[in-house]
Amino acid sequence: MVETIVELFEEQVHRSSVRHALRRHHDGYWEEFTWQEWWDASERVAAGLISAGVEPGEKICLIASTRLEWVVVDMGIIMAGAVCVPLHPATTAEELSHVLSENEIRKVVVENPLQLAKIVEAGEDETPVERVIYFDDDVLVAASGRRGGDVVRLESLGVPKTLELESLDDTMSRGRVALAEEPRFVANRRREIDGQRVATILYTAGVSHQPRGVALTHANLAAQVDALSALQLFSSDDVQLLFLPLAHIFSRMLVLAAIGYGMTTVFARGRDHLVEDLAEVKPTLMASVPWMYESLQREIVDRIRRRRVRSKLLPVALEVGKAVRRRVQGDDRVGMVLGMEHKLFSRLLLEDVHQWLGGEMRFLICGGAPLAEETSEFFFAAGVLLLEGYGLTEASGAVAFNMPDDFRIGSVGKPLPGVDITIAEDGEILVRGDTVMHSYVEEEGEDVRGLDEEGWLHTGDLGRFDGDGFLYVTDRKADMIITSTGEHLAPGALEKELCEHLLVAHAVIVGEGRPYLGALLALDPQGVLEFVKRQGLDFELSVQQLTEHRQLRRELRNHVDELNRRRASYEHIRRFAVLPEFLSPQNRTLTPSGQLRKAEVLKRYSQQLEELFSLPRQVDGGRTVSVVGRKS
Repeated sequence: MVETIVELFEEQVHRSSVRHALRRHHDGYWEEFTWQEWWDASERVAAGLISAGVEPGEKICLIASTRLEWVVVDMGIIMAGAVCVPLHPATTAEELSHVLSENEIRKVVVENPLQLAKIVEAGEDETPVERVIYFDDDVLVAASGRRGGDVVRLESLGVPKTLELESLDDTMSRGRVALAEEPRFVANRRREIDGQRVATILYTAGVSHQPRGVALTHANLAAQVDALSALQLFSSDDVQLLFLPLAHIFSRMLVLAAIGYGMTTVFARGRDHLVEDLAEVKPTLMASVPWMYESLQREIVDRIRRRRVRSKLLPVALEVGKAVRRRVQGDDRVGMVLGMEHKLFSRLLLEDVHQWLGGEMRFLICGGAPLAEETSEFFFAAGVLLLEGYGLTEASGAVAFNMPDDFRIGSVGKPLPGVDITIAEDGEILVRGDTVMHSYVEEEGEDVRGLDEEGWLHTGDLGRFDGDGFLYVTDRKADMIITSTGEHLAPGALEKELCEHLLVAHAVIVGEGRPYLGALLALDPQGVLEFVKRQGLDFELSVQQLTEHRQLRRELRNHVDELNRRRASYEHIRRFAVLPEFLSPQNRTLTPSGQLRKAEVLKRYSQQLEELFSLPRQVDGGRTVSVVGRKS
């Protein structure tokens, strides 16, 4: 087992120097890069950073979407002995300012002027940033209500003179000169890296329920690759299509797995081109979060239903698929008749699945959030395995995974080799092993509060093992929300901000397993009284009638819109419902001391909850929508 990611990368380059490592769509065609070309590009980045004064252990922030330059720069930062601190492109200026200050980051790599603008907005007095390296000097920003958009250019931002700017090309050119003068310019630095050196800091709200930086060492990441390699799941002939955010551990883990196995990584053009990319790239595997597979399932079902005769056979096809799955998982023989029925229905009804996935897909991987069993069973009925796994940032990625020849639908698989998982007395899932984090950022040099005395990481998830050793994640220990897009959200702060409006007494953020956030808002009696006076309304109006008042809903919608403007896009509240009665101890929605009983609220107002997510997405057009509250 290698000790560092640089050693892992170097070994793969020696084995596969002329094989294709990366591929991207550029100027109308798919451009390919060999392992040696990736290494050379990253080494030039490293040399450019070192010549600009980057010190060993220095933290460098990287804010960009999933693209080839991301992995080139990431590996360049690591080669320079520095620490990569990646952030999602949707990170707000306020969040960015916090990360830059907490880590004393002086150098930032950004994708385009939009990310640079956040640094400028934070202000030079608020952050220690001295130098910014950019990929693109302009970006097209879509304009609402019309086609096209506006081009934001670098020179239009009013960048302070104290902030040094340079393009990635300039950084690499300086690195090329440094390497020409001294070929071992970078080699001398990377030889100093050992397994205990921090390689990256990833921000997550997974275990702690508050955004915190997780420091992962080279040894942590190398152990993750070693565990994945022991599964013998992939091969150097595999091609993966990548589009998940690289600032998250799930996508980062996929790139590390590609380095370990020597497989090709293809960067997708984005969600709008996903089906087209699948047809052109013909990947052998792909990983995503539940929303994508659920969307694909809905689209295929819609197509089948338009074929009147075949649509009547869909329920039968799904039942046959379930029967086959039960036989396979029970180690029973499928049998000739059942096997033939499965193949027939897959070919007649669900051939679109194979075609849309490019025709070469061996299996699909799902992670980041719980997957509905019906989605797994749908793809199984179509003859495509959708394998679910379980992991977290604090454990460097995956800790459990289903295998193609050993899986259980509804479970997250068995523990990876070298990873210990146990269930605490209260049902919490505990993880221990070499993949478990070095520390949280604010705890370096101290005892790590995320770990107990025996080294167990407390995940905050509740779970159980079945008799065959498969792990099932049953619930969250706290109120953390994981959307179907894989975003982890702590709702407390947002709920508190909602209650700042005079009309709102209580707020409950919902969105677990959903594609966006919704909110249940309970009116404040005093605030309602003042509203009635201000509007000159009848004091005899019921709460139910007031929830339908246009001006009241407009005021709440404006309040929600204002909160959304201050937050990242994945934290936006897309829809809200005003509850048809005041919360109180009498209806058991509040405790005698006035504390919110969240579980009771969700149960009592389940109708309003479902209505938040039942309307077609095109109804809201991306705007906040209010749903009329009615008694359940």
